[in-house]
Amino acid sequence: MAGEIQLNSVSLATESSSVITLGSAVSLNSAAYATTSEVQGTHTTGTITTGTTSLTVASGSGISNGDYVVGEGIAPGTTVSSGGGTTSITLSANAAATLSSDHVSFYTANKALSPGLVAGQLCRAWVNFDGNTSPYAIRSAYNVSSVTRTSTGNYEIYFTTNMVDADYCVISDQAYSSANLAGRFSTAYPFATNYCKVKVITDTGGSDDADYVAVAIFR
Repeated sequence: MAGEIQLNSVSLATESSSVITLGSAVSLNSAAYATTSEVQGTHTTGTITTGTTSLTVASGSGISNGDYVVGEGIAPGTTVSSGGGTTSITLSANAAATLSSDHVSFYTANKALSPGLVAGQLCRAWVNFDGNTSPYAIRSAYNVSSVTRTSTGNYEIYFTTNMVDADYCVISDQAYSSANLAGRFSTAYPFATNYCKVKVITDTGGSDDADYVAVAIFR
């Protein structure tokens, strides 16, 4: 059965007898792709009462009907039903929390994303591991091949695929099974392309092994 594939009312391809033929719009129509500003989204503040769909925003600039809405108590997949471009927005679903000039963001829902635009916003590697019990097992990870404990509270996170350089961002956190150990924190220090180091520091400045260590890398 013949058919057509469209994106934002732009014909991208046709199908006939199980054969898909790409149209010229795939390579020529830039309107089908999100711009840098659309990928980054529109950010403002909003006020809404739980159980309602009427969101009042500080500025409607850059907001369009159909945009995805992100904010506290707003269910994933909620969109702008009407009011785009104004300060009185109607959502497609009720809010589950009351907001009072809290942060809300809007993202385009009808554009294809270019890998070149979103690549810098993606996590390059992450890991959740047990830092308190040898062999310091990885619970779950992406692009992390192994974790080595070099001394108390000091760990080396090795990447499966190396970073392009050492100018990346390391975000780390830790937790303990015992509540009385709360208040300790972790920090990262000098990086390499094939691994980074994470140090868990106590609230008194010493080092300690944590039950849960989580690390994320952005570049």
